[in-house]
Amino acid sequence: MGICLGTLKPTADSQLTEGFSRRFVKSMFGLPSLPVGGLTIAMTASEFERQAGPYLEGQSISGVQRKVMVRLEGNKLVPAQGNGDYILKPTPPTISHLPENEHAMMNLARAVGLHAPDCAVIPFEDGEFGYITKRFDKLADGQRLFVEDAASLCQAHSSNKGDHDMWSYELAIRIMYEAAGRKAPVIMKGLQQVLFAYLVGNNDLHLKNFAMYRKPNSASTTMFDFTPMYDVLSVFPYPEYNLADYLTLSLNEAERAGTFSPEYEHFGYYTKQDFVALGQTLGLNEKAATAFVTVLTDKVEKHLKPIVQASLMPEPMQRVIMEEIENRIACLRRAL
Repeated sequence: MGICLGTLKPTADSQLTEGFSRRFVKSMFGLPSLPVGGLTIAMTASEFERQAGPYLEGQSISGVQRKVMVRLEGNKLVPAQGNGDYILKPTPPTISHLPENEHAMMNLARAVGLHAPDCAVIPFEDGEFGYITKRFDKLADGQRLFVEDAASLCQAHSSNKGDHDMWSYELAIRIMYEAAGRKAPVIMKGLQQVLFAYLVGNNDLHLKNFAMYRKPNSASTTMFDFTPMYDVLSVFPYPEYNLADYLTLSLNEAERAGTFSPEYEHFGYYTKQDFVALGQTLGLNEKAATAFVTVLTDKVEKHLKPIVQASLMPEPMQRVIMEEIENRIACLRRAL
């Protein structure tokens, strides 16, 4: 029994091809198996900035991580301006092992039942890893989903997309719920993304980092659902980014007026009651809101060690992330 380097799940040796399960390889790359020697990114990490310059699509992770579209040619992933099948993000010079971190957190999200796209870490020619994720907006027939992020849906100016004083997750989810024609599951999916971010230490969930989509050629402007998650990682190993803000936005609208829960006032951080209250303000009854928090927290606790320990992060980083997420789980369960 081995570990699939794509899903980080135990996989029978007979089902592995160059370290990845055949099922994952088919889903991610459309191949029955990988070429001998596996895949590489067709440049070194140090060449990335120079060679990929014309193909750069933007930045993420507080503006320090570049990303570029790539496509598969034989056993190489090569830059593809505008129409690649995958998004590549390398390790920023100032933040070590970020691809391995994001890959682990995305697989943890998938393990607990959240919607995450296929992703992997693939080496550059010099052996350094890049994070690769399959584009969820590009369909098999070549059509593209219409994707609109929360900043656009909320008509937020780019300068305040992550402003505690201007926005709360309560308000953002409410607007996205309306944009989706008041589909009830949208509320729960939005809540799950926010709680997961809190648990794993993803303090970069601003309005541009979650989005909705509608299908090609749709005659309606109503959004269909949330897109799969993206840009999810843990800042716990990076003290310079693991700041006092537990989340990018205020949790509830009341916080923008300076009103916090008794639990928050006492402990100085969010507990289960804050997320239950968020669920209730968005229309869940207390029983359903409590169950949502309990179930997701328990699932993160169950899958945390198997996923993180199977990841390609160095052991000290694994240990920090596991300890800090366990601390966050304990915080969430604390009561007056």
